[in-house]
Amino acid sequence: MKFKTSLRMGAAALVFAAGSMGLVPAQADHHGAAIKAALENPDRPDEDKARDVLRKPGEVLAFAGIAPGMTVLDINASGGYYTELLSRIVGSEGKVYSHNGAVYWAFMGKKEPARLAGGKLANVVQVHNDKETFDEIPEGSVDAAMMVLAFHDYFFTHKARPGGGHEDVSSVLASLKRVLKPGGTVTIIDHIAPPNSGPAEFDKLHRMDPAFVREKMEEAGFEYLDKSTALISKEDDPTVTPFAKTVRGRTSRFIYKFGK
Repeated sequence: MKFKTSLRMGAAALVFAAGSMGLVPAQADHHGAAIKAALENPDRPDEDKARDVLRKPGEVLAFAGIAPGMTVLDINASGGYYTELLSRIVGSEGKVYSHNGAVYWAFMGKKEPARLAGGKLANVVQVHNDKETFDEIPEGSVDAAMMVLAFHDYFFTHKARPGGGHEDVSSVLASLKRVLKPGGTVTIIDHIAPPNSGPAEFDKLHRMDPAFVREKMEEAGFEYLDKSTALISKEDDPTVTPFAKTVRGRTSRFIYKFGK
């Protein structure tokens, strides 16, 4: 029995080592092919494809590790730019939760995005309610979550939010941790705010200090894994909102990945 166990452990170690040394490219190629196919799908709206140049979804999705068969949570997905891509990448064996909390659902006039109407994307489950937590999603069911240009909105004061003030971020992150599988990941992208900014600036500028995000995620029990500089822009001015004509679509955005 001990001998068999040792053999199994040795084999597992060899597989891990091979993966670490880049000796198993077939899986990575498969994931890359799925992302490429999703981006090039002829059914994608032209306006989405036009946004790809500045949003670099191919690099983002590869960094996030999205792959066929996964269950993915798209947090405050808005109109579903990423939801559609995620749906096509994870395929029929996967699932995407397209979530919009109280504030985003109000922005959307409480109407589902046209791309999701009538169950057009069969593996997408829409989650929208008057709260930001993920109570409807089963515990330990999500492989990866993405929060794109949305973290700052937890500090946006809006009448749609119960109480009208800032969101209880600690409760949101605790709920997020609950739905993730062990080893699950969270990729967060947001417009970069000036260093040492706080909630007042996040509300006013619609930007986030990446150090603040990392602090809150680590306080919630997540492990910082990696970052990407794919969306850093020399054309940005962090003292103006992302809606300013001088920077719109060209802001510097941090990309952080955390693990459970």
